[in-house]
Amino acid sequence: MELNLAGKTAWITGASKGIGRACADRLAQEGCALVLIARTADDLQAAAEEITTAHGVSVKTFAGDLAKSAAVDELWAAHEAPDILVNNAGAIPSGSLSDVDEARWRAAWDLKVFGYINMCRIALAKMTERGSGVIVNVIGAGGEKPRPDYAAGAGGNAALMALTRALGSTSSRRGVRVVGVNPGLIETGRLETQMRRRA
Repeated sequence: MELNLAGKTAWITGASKGIGRACADRLAQEGCALVLIARTADDLQAAAEEITTAHGVSVKTFAGDLAKSAAVDELWAAHEAPDILVNNAGAIPSGSLSDVDEARWRAAWDLKVFGYINMCRIALAKMTERGSGVIVNVIGAGGEKPRPDYAAGAGGNAALMALTRALGSTSSRRGVRVVGVNPGLIETGRLETQMRRRA
């Protein structure tokens, strides 16, 4: 598929595995230069080498914990603002309100919810100044169809959906699209672990 993305720069968070890695492969196939972002340097390097070999595009990496605002600032200082930002980092644990204690709840939201917020804040400002750009928030259907056994995820995803709608409602007037994607069941290592636990 030709999406006219050749020569664009795309950043993908949570890019070393699963959905983030699949996004990176697809964008590379379209000819985008990439910045892959995740916490584990070794996994990022392996992904970068495989993508470069397969698609021949420029691939840079950034190993950092986007739950920490200092890492977000360091990332933006180290690289020129992208044409496309895919926010994908973070996994909120399953469990009821009583199953997920405050520490786990806050840690998960620091990465996924506040990580997305902080990335969107900077990206939107820089893309607005340039007059173009796309922010894609990979969220999850838990916010649309909340379940009591995914309380933290339902709340976090609903917040990100509302944020995405709020930003996207006016950003297009300034040349920037902000959109959200709620993937269905995707065969990733995380999903397999969850299914095995349930079984």
